[in-house]
Amino acid sequence: MTPDAEQQMQGNINLLALAQWIVQRGTNEVKNHALEVAATATGGRFLKTFKDLTMQKAMDNIGGELHAQYTLSYKAPGEEPSGFHDIKVTVSRPDVSVRTRPGYYLAPPPAS
Repeated sequence: MTPDAEQQMQGNINLLALAQWIVQRGTNEVKNHALEVAATATGGRFLKTFKDLTMQKAMDNIGGELHAQYTLSYKAPGEEPSGFHDIKVTVSRPDVSVRTRPGYYLAPPPAS
């Protein structure tokens, strides 16, 4: 999802879940692996282009994934308590990779 598409679906982008995930993983990981942490926190994948892959291979991998990916969305039913909720997606198909963000945050209802 792009930020614009997510904003259209949800009305705004809640970065609190990302911030909570980063804090839970510790500042050492963030300082030493900021791009990897950001990719994982948003359900993405980090590709090193300086050591493990060339830029062309990385772009080929990304293009291949874009042609074979599915996007799922979920809207909480409204009865869930506020706070952070984990996301877990499983599939029964062999040799399939699933990536998701770690969870989502439901804000408390607005005060009356």
